[in-house]
Amino acid sequence: MEEVEPVHGQAFFTLGMDDVFSQILVFDYYDPRRYYYRLLEDEDGYRKEMDRLLRNINSLLSKEVILINGERISAEALTINLDFRGMAESPAISFYIEFRGKLLHGGRNVYECFYEEGVAEYDYEVYWFLPRGSRIIEVETSTDYEIFGERFLVMWARRGDRYSGHERIVFTLP
Repeated sequence: MEEVEPVHGQAFFTLGMDDVFSQILVFDYYDPRRYYYRLLEDEDGYRKEMDRLLRNINSLLSKEVILINGERISAEALTINLDFRGMAESPAISFYIEFRGKLLHGGRNVYECFYEEGVAEYDYEVYWFLPRGSRIIEVETSTDYEIFGERFLVMWARRGDRYSGHERIVFTLP
């Protein structure tokens, strides 16, 4: 497993009108020895590895400070899935994460996340999709970003980019 190398990451955030943030987090790897592919033939080994990865991501999430309108909330990875990107050497591991905050419908909301600063080990993108009628007002991040159609946000970093460990998104909801 020591030869499994992360090569790309993506996160997709959606916000429902029930104030639940849903996140799909996907990590792509290069696995020349096919460690993850071989796990498919070992049900017990597969389950143990998926449980270990789920515990690890939840441990990382517990170290983040997420604030919704100033109130600290907790995010939890609820499930994990292993897929392959067309080849046994290209596994992708996906996590489904949820968190809930008290949001002001018809008003201004602030999402903030604090995490360990660092240097990107691989390229990654973060996509935010807000409900129809929402509007992103302000974004603070050390990564590059672009807002599309007032309610879609894409943030990205490339391998070697430094990131500060803080994001802030101010938005309105209908």
